[in-house]
Amino acid sequence: MKTFKRRRKELAPPPNEHPTAPLAVVAVDPPPPGVPGAPGVSEVVGPTVIPQIVVGSPSPPVEPSSIAADYRSLPFRPDAVIDGWSTDSLTVRGVSLRGHLHRYNGAPRQDDFALHHLPDGRVIVLVADGVSGAPQSHIGAATATRQAAEWLHDHLSADVADTDWQGLLKSTAWALNERAQTLLGLAEPDPVRAEEQLATTLMCAVIEPTGPGRLRAHLIGAGDSVAWLLSDGQFTQILGGKAVSESGVASSAVVGLPRVPTEVTPAVADVHAGEILLIATDGIGDPLGTGQGGVGNLLRDVLTRPCPPSLIEFAHAMDFSRETFDDDRTLVAVWPRRRTTDEAAAPPAPRSRSPVEGLQ
Repeated sequence: MKTFKRRRKELAPPPNEHPTAPLAVVAVDPPPPGVPGAPGVSEVVGPTVIPQIVVGSPSPPVEPSSIAADYRSLPFRPDAVIDGWSTDSLTVRGVSLRGHLHRYNGAPRQDDFALHHLPDGRVIVLVADGVSGAPQSHIGAATATRQAAEWLHDHLSADVADTDWQGLLKSTAWALNERAQTLLGLAEPDPVRAEEQLATTLMCAVIEPTGPGRLRAHLIGAGDSVAWLLSDGQFTQILGGKAVSESGVASSAVVGLPRVPTEVTPAVADVHAGEILLIATDGIGDPLGTGQGGVGNLLRDVLTRPCPPSLIEFAHAMDFSRETFDDDRTLVAVWPRRRTTDEAAAPPAPRSRSPVEGLQ
């Protein structure tokens, strides 16, 4: 088992003292009628038009197209999926968005994710990225996340270290083979045809609380989806990412399910108060890079505030515009929680204006 070691012993204060508290609303006297800026809608506070966040040079604006006939109208595939909630031990946010290219050309969102809170308090996170060369990989990504979640619900060991990770991936791969059989009308499952049509990456995390403000994440992956720990403003890669050749160039070739890796070695990361676990597809990983550029600045600004962003704030930030980065984007963020009764009753701190264009 590969264990991920934390970078520093000194931690920043916890960022999520009030992760579910409502945003503070500041009362502002309206200007007199007829004066520019006077409200046009009675009893509405706040902007009704939210500009897209731009990082660097923007990509061209796109009005999403409906899904093209080549990709099947069923199963229904929404442009965006948002999820998130809090337990006693953590707060989680997740979003999956169709990229600008797919919105333009009518391809479906090929990414998918799933979040599941087990009865024993552990949380499952699954992130999948359908391989672009597989025409029905959006169905593959959805199948992989659903099957992996069901397998973990039924087979996850009391001690996560004893989990049969190879069995998890084999079960998910077989579900892809069976889905391809039904989809293509085959007489029997065919792994080659399944890979041609449904190939997908998969990143799986099982997160368990280990104390107040402390979590432990066990992660495995097949393909190039990636996980980081955001700590003290630095993005440290835990698992995954694109393969790098001897020349130092990252490869765009992806080997995902239904091919099962010959060895599955989980990474284990301890996440403390003030740190954030991030799991994403390459639609986030590629523009983020090492975390030193504009996208890294955006994530630091949005994710490290005194409390986590709302679901809509989180999704809006991940839908940023940046030239040439037009792939589907999926990101799941997990914050440890450490709340006392007094902290839960206190009002949230006011939010300052963001230096990132379009983000309040």
